[in-house]
Amino acid sequence: MSSFSCQYLDKNETYCIRLKTDCVPGRNGCVLKGRFAFAVPADKRVEEKAKAKNLIAKERKKS
Repeated sequence: MSSFSCQYLDKNETYCIRLKTDCVPGRNGCVLKGRFAFAVPADKRVEEKAKAKNLIAKERKKS
């Protein structure tokens, strides 16, 4: 596993300041897009993160 450094990554390392959304390296608009190859495509990781957020939101509504 590798790690990267990005000037747009906030301190808790889950939010992209540039895109004002969750950090997913390689996604559209990311400074890393096209510079690196990822084992799991960025689009798939964005989709998985969105699904997880939706599940959390549904759980919060139930409570």
